[in-house]
Amino acid sequence: MTNAPRGSKNERRDAAREKAREQRLRQQRRERRNKVALQATIGVVIIAIVAVVAVIIVNSVRPPGPGPRNMANGGISIEGAGLTAVTTAAPSADATPTPQTTVKGGKVLIQAYEDFGCPACQTFEQTSGTQIKALITSGAAVVQYHPIAILDQRFTDGNYSTRAANAAAAVANYSPNTFPAFHSLLYETSVQPKEGTAGLTDDRLIALVKQVKPTNLAQITKAIRDQTFKNWVGQRTDEFTSDSGPLKGVDFSQRLLPDGSPAGPSTPTVLVNGQYWDGKTDFGSFVTSVGGAISTASPTPTPTPTPSASN
Repeated sequence: MTNAPRGSKNERRDAAREKAREQRLRQQRRERRNKVALQATIGVVIIAIVAVVAVIIVNSVRPPGPGPRNMANGGISIEGAGLTAVTTAAPSADATPTPQTTVKGGKVLIQAYEDFGCPACQTFEQTSGTQIKALITSGAAVVQYHPIAILDQRFTDGNYSTRAANAAAAVANYSPNTFPAFHSLLYETSVQPKEGTAGLTDDRLIALVKQVKPTNLAQITKAIRDQTFKNWVGQRTDEFTSDSGPLKGVDFSQRLLPDGSPAGPSTPTVLVNGQYWDGKTDFGSFVTSVGGAISTASPTPTPTPTPSASN
């Protein structure tokens, strides 16, 4: 107990009012602090959203990238007994390749759209590559390789397919006659990385380039490290999957997903004189039926469907 005198009724009322006023002030200060904190949080979220949207826009609207020499049609053409590249000028940054269906001299034109991370593309190269080279060296055919990148998301680094296609474009640009050897090397069993891994490093890609003894190794090395043709690869890939791209009019209805819906373009996509090979018919027989070229039978790989956005 205390012996302090108790205040008057008015004094007690005034003290209660002062205490209530102080509580209101403390509450107002807390509310102001909470409001400032909330506004700051909202600001951070808005900035993050803007950043994500900006990245999406940048990735979906690629600026035109420089195209490699010797790939004016979107792919490099190989012909003759020496497996020699057909040379062309570099396309302008915003050029769209004109689809090609035939070559001069009555030769068969084989066009292969491939992803260097694609297991089915590896199978196609290993089962039909020797046969295709024989058709070329005999003068019966010209092959046109189109590197694209639809399987980036299947590698943990997120861009192996693009980096490999960029490396191939660099070889086509600076050392075109070594392209066939580099192309085959990327599909060797001991070389092609498994899906779910990080893919080959740039150093490993450069080491593989050295194995084919190219000209202009320094320029190729720089183009691989700088990803000089990255946007060009992206543009060709976008066109490959577009309804208005170079495969416009190609019937993919026989290529079905497990649910029975059409799978659309996938790799490898192979055309012979503009006619689509379904991946089931024996390839050599298909070439003979389309162009009359003499070829030997070879096993048939199953193409890899283009991954959906949910994969």
